[in-house]
Amino acid sequence: MKTYFLTDKEGKVKDTYSISAGLDYPGVGPEHAYLKESNRAEFRAVTDKEAVEAFTLLSKTEGIIPALESSHAVAHAIKMVPEMDRKQIVVINLSGRGDKDVEQIAEFWKKSNNKNTIMDTS
Repeated sequence: MKTYFLTDKEGKVKDTYSISAGLDYPGVGPEHAYLKESNRAEFRAVTDKEAVEAFTLLSKTEGIIPALESSHAVAHAIKMVPEMDRKQIVVINLSGRGDKDVEQIAEFWKKSNNKNTIMDTS
């Protein structure tokens, strides 16, 4: 199989980390590699902080608790929508369940000392 991996200058596969266990991998599967090669998909990165902020925003405003993997897509949409034409539409697939991630999100906010979150009980 052929695919893409995050590599360093010497071509060695990089160690990765993501708050989302489902995204903590330095490469993509062959289907995603094919979609990139055929120009049917683009891949973008967001930080853990951006994903957690998107998780919090969607939870607060819509009452939808997205999985952390989906929160990454929401975070990128938040960045890209201001650059779009008003007539364009964005569709985000919210797969998974965010309720399993709530404790991890609360720990993230606790470590970052941010009290303005949906998990704030003070």
